[in-house]
Amino acid sequence: MAAQSLLGWCVALLGVGAAASLIVSRRRELAGWVALVAVAIAWVPLALLVVAGFSRGVPEFDVLALPSLGARLAVAVDPLSALFLAVTAVIALAAVLYSVHYMTHYRADGVAKFYPVLLVFFAATIGVLVTQDLLFFLVFWELMTLTSFFLVIFERESPASQRAGLKYFVITHAATLCMLAAFLLLWRQSGSFHLAAAREAMGVMLVERPLTAHLVLLLLLIGFATKAGVLPMGDWLPDAHPVAPSGMSAVLSGALVKLGIYGLIRVFCGLLPAASSFGWGVVIALAGTGSLLVGALTALRQNDSKRLLAFSTIGQIGYICLALGVGVACLAEQPALAVVALAGALLHLVNHACFKSCLFMGAGAVLFRTGERDLDRLGGLWHQMPATAGSTTVGSLALAGVPPFNGFASKWLIICSCLLAGLQRPIFMVLGLVALFASLATLAYVLKVLGAVFFGAAQRRFVVDEVPVSMALPQVALAGLCVLLGVLPQLPLRLVSPAVTAAVPGGIPAAGDVLGGLLGISITVDGATVAGWAPLLVLATGIVLSALVWGLQRMGGATVREVPVWNCGEEHDSGIVRYAASSFYLPFKQAIAGIYPRLSLRAPRFPSPVRRTLEMDSWLYLPVARLMERVSHSTSRLHVGVPQVYLMWIVLGAIIVVGLVMVVAG
Repeated sequence: MAAQSLLGWCVALLGVGAAASLIVSRRRELAGWVALVAVAIAWVPLALLVVAGFSRGVPEFDVLALPSLGARLAVAVDPLSALFLAVTAVIALAAVLYSVHYMTHYRADGVAKFYPVLLVFFAATIGVLVTQDLLFFLVFWELMTLTSFFLVIFERESPASQRAGLKYFVITHAATLCMLAAFLLLWRQSGSFHLAAAREAMGVMLVERPLTAHLVLLLLLIGFATKAGVLPMGDWLPDAHPVAPSGMSAVLSGALVKLGIYGLIRVFCGLLPAASSFGWGVVIALAGTGSLLVGALTALRQNDSKRLLAFSTIGQIGYICLALGVGVACLAEQPALAVVALAGALLHLVNHACFKSCLFMGAGAVLFRTGERDLDRLGGLWHQMPATAGSTTVGSLALAGVPPFNGFASKWLIICSCLLAGLQRPIFMVLGLVALFASLATLAYVLKVLGAVFFGAAQRRFVVDEVPVSMALPQVALAGLCVLLGVLPQLPLRLVSPAVTAAVPGGIPAAGDVLGGLLGISITVDGATVAGWAPLLVLATGIVLSALVWGLQRMGGATVREVPVWNCGEEHDSGIVRYAASSFYLPFKQAIAGIYPRLSLRAPRFPSPVRRTLEMDSWLYLPVARLMERVSHSTSRLHVGVPQVYLMWIVLGAIIVVGLVMVVAG
């Protein structure tokens, strides 16, 4: 089947699923199953498109042209976009399956605003990843932003949801304006919005108008880094995650923020010539290091499970940006190390999508059963929710980079690229050491989550059951991926390697020549193997040592006893001596409290004329709303309840639309 047909079927199926789920939205669970069926069927053409993208690439073809603007909806799929499409497809299927039962505790009218918008979001994401024209890229980008905004403010009656939605809307649209300005500057130089023309325009501008060229790069860095969640532009993430439905939280961290990384790769590996890349690589690496450090340390202080995971996402995106920055900086002088760094960035992107989506689903499962996000109020859920507890444990260890889970392999590549590049550029060695320290902080906060939610004593005993299969299965599947991709890292590297090559049009060493190994990973630079990682050997060693310890314990007759906490002979209420989540690392948290402060700003006082001008609701929104209300009341007479009359209006409307199109077309 032709690529055009595959893409058309994929988008059409998502559109039909959105419409069908809206029609049956009053039956909440049925709406979820309808959306799931649509996504599952759309998987088939999307999977074929991804396979074609990895194997031979999908040649560019035009869907629509606007010659007067120098724009055309040109579509192509290379290994880089295929990798992001694959990640989006996996997260989409898992999130929709998870949401089938999760969304039943919302009102029916709320579900009508969830599944249709979510499926349109997935369709817009596909558009972002396949279009080769900057103008249409921006159209799909804005559609993706608006649909995600409506999903973030899903509980729009909540003041917290309104505040988070407003922050997300303002910050992301400010970033979109930066991108629009950059695209217009490139269009002014080349007369076309096509990506290839933009690449040529950037090369010319760097020679003839370097200040303008670097302004374009700065605007694009701000635009894409905002969506990726890089601090300080990513400040919207910690507010958006707690208020969004947990299935959407998984999509936010698993798919949406990855689109920002996709944009950064396309710009700084595709548009920017390698000869001019070092300085911008350092900037990206510094921004990533700041995000990973602040994200990890601030997550350590959180007691809201979803807010903690949101700061964790900021930190993990920081790792990806650190590796991307090192890769961009090394393109000209050390291309082999650029391959290692870019492969580490993309591998960590894939791994992060798996374990962070798993963790948000785990947090949502706990919230679904207990109604709690406050870690201080949770505890002792291991026996009551074993599937959720096991999946969350695997995801947490993968997040912390504990071998042999998948997070270790990608972090190992990132740290190796920093240290090896640091032999010539010491700044990268310093950044690599900072990343190592942040990994320790990551381990600390995941142990806090596991101890507080599943293994520690609860403030009150929860009598709950495991979540339904439709919620547990996606968690278990994603946890299984964390194990599989960690034990066999060459499996994802086979997808990452061609994506690295496709990201840099100028050509770099083949990833297979630099990252070898049959079952593990070996790094080869200038013909010499400088580092290696053998996860199966480590796993086998761990199994043998565990069996040895178990055998010695059995032979010695050692038993495990549960006894009350020794309180030095004094009687205390269990609530007083309980080690709650807020007690973890308390001195350390107090020492770092100022890293990410929450500021309380007083509302400014304006003169009355200025205040009335700023209150746009009173003179702009409310008059329009009242006018629309009057128009709606006046047209209510048309609602006669006769299907034939409605059909007549539909036919009449179609005739008018066709007539207008013919008039405009001339």
